[in-house]
Amino acid sequence: MNVAVIHDHFLHIGGAEKVLFALLNIFPTADVYTALITQTNAEIIKQKTSGKIFVSWFNKINLTETTANLFKPFINTYWESLDLTQYDLVISSSHSFSAKSVITHPNTLHISYIHTSPRYLYTEYNETRGINKGILKTLFSPFKTWLRMQDFLGAQRPDVLIANSKAVQTRIRKYYRRESKVIYPPISIPKQVNFKKEKKYYLCVSRLVKQKGTELAIKAANKLKFPLVIVGEGNKKNYLHSISGKTITFKGFVSETELTNIYAHAKALIYCSIDEDFGMVPVEALAHGVPVVAYNSGGVQETVIHGQTGILFDKFTTEALEKAIIEFERRDFTSKNCRKLTERFSEAMFKLKFKFLIAHFPKYSSDTI
Repeated sequence: MNVAVIHDHFLHIGGAEKVLFALLNIFPTADVYTALITQTNAEIIKQKTSGKIFVSWFNKINLTETTANLFKPFINTYWESLDLTQYDLVISSSHSFSAKSVITHPNTLHISYIHTSPRYLYTEYNETRGINKGILKTLFSPFKTWLRMQDFLGAQRPDVLIANSKAVQTRIRKYYRRESKVIYPPISIPKQVNFKKEKKYYLCVSRLVKQKGTELAIKAANKLKFPLVIVGEGNKKNYLHSISGKTITFKGFVSETELTNIYAHAKALIYCSIDEDFGMVPVEALAHGVPVVAYNSGGVQETVIHGQTGILFDKFTTEALEKAIIEFERRDFTSKNCRKLTERFSEAMFKLKFKFLIAHFPKYSSDTI
């Protein structure tokens, strides 16, 4: 088949990009279209596919991840301008930049993998929520209504919508009035894990942005005086440094090998993301035998089993997190049990289900493949 993979943007490597890599592993000759990409990430894509790489003219502006948010409403014009008539199969990988809006030939199968509906248009927590208050809400309301209409129309174009979790499946049904299939994103599960007996610290692995809730973990660590290691980069890095006490260590960006070593000595992963779509990090932690203390929100409810693989807390407050950590300390969690429950999220399972969907289209019925 002639295959194209349409990916929102590639300004950093996160969960959506790991899905992209898995798709290119299935289709190593696919052409790739994206609105924005860094030079470093363009080189990574060239190693993943022998197909061509197409980038929008917006990329000439040299946007950062933060400034790119201002162009989200206009990048839709790029998706709709693409000529994809030569392809038998188009797979769009879509979140806030709405790559699902591409227009395909009637004989082309278009499968859209939805990481989430655009948060800034709906009720889920997002970094631009300030425009929903006061005079800004009044000024932007008509524009957002129009954008929601465009997003709805774009979501009607794919032949199949795949949700990355049941949480996102619910959003698709609510906002797009369409049914979807759930295929969980691919998690890299190490073949062997060195289960260290000595556990030295709690751990946060996340982009350092407001939505990920790292501030909550820092406040709890300051209050209870427990050692906390934070892995990741983001626009809130300086602020989080400024409120951190002596028991908190920032590692920044680390390699996969170094992260594996960090997991080996972690008591638990603390994960405070708000309205999480799926949440790959908690599953990666479990795959390394590390239990999870998480805010009971979004896709985490599907991956962390309270009392078996971690502790879930219901209120997004420092006090609730502190109680969850105290409860965690009173319980025993086995690394082998945590790891065992991650097998259904493996990359091999993702590929198998994706191939099954394509091979049996449209003869499938299950919501969760």
